[in-house]
Amino acid sequence: MNEKDHEQNERIVRLEANRAELVRLVSQFQDEAGLNRSIAESVGGVLTRDYEDTDFAQVMSDRDVNDRLLQLLAENREQVERALSRLAEGKYGICEDCGTRIPTERLRFRPEATRCVDCQGRWDRLNRRSA
Repeated sequence: MNEKDHEQNERIVRLEANRAELVRLVSQFQDEAGLNRSIAESVGGVLTRDYEDTDFAQVMSDRDVNDRLLQLLAENREQVERALSRLAEGKYGICEDCGTRIPTERLRFRPEATRCVDCQGRWDRLNRRSA
């Protein structure tokens, strides 16, 4: 096995490990936050359905925050899967927007990166995200 094949195998292993960790985190978070249960089950049925009830409002707010965290974890998993796809296609390390080579240091730090820093910053701004 040559050095290039070895590097690619290391990337695959690291990306697969990242994906498995994200799947594990989603499952664990769903269980701990009670997202697989109804709201009444999650809080032991002590809530009323009065929408002005402070406890009910807090539970709904918590549920919204938890849902957003799950969405972020899912987006991260999708990014890892996109990087694995680009690796299989022979396009890994090339920015999917501008076609320039993504610096090795960026890929070492963020192996799931599919955009160069400039294009990722632009994408984040357009999609209202912080880097």
